[in-house]
Amino acid sequence: MWAMTACNGDPTDTASWRREILPLCIRCDALITQAGDEGRLLKATGERWFGGHTVGRFEAKGAPGYHAED
Repeated sequence: MWAMTACNGDPTDTASWRREILPLCIRCDALITQAGDEGRLLKATGERWFGGHTVGRFEAKGAPGYHAED
């Protein structure tokens, strides 16, 4: 299971972002890792996927789901 973040729509619109915990095969994991900060665009849905939960609206302090490290 992997932490993923997806953006479906305008990246400046906080409602476009969501988090998921998903199983990834080795190939998909490699593609998401290679995509890095640019994310990986799914042609079928138009969504852009990122590895981890620290991208998009979730990277800002005070955003929903943000947990500061002690």
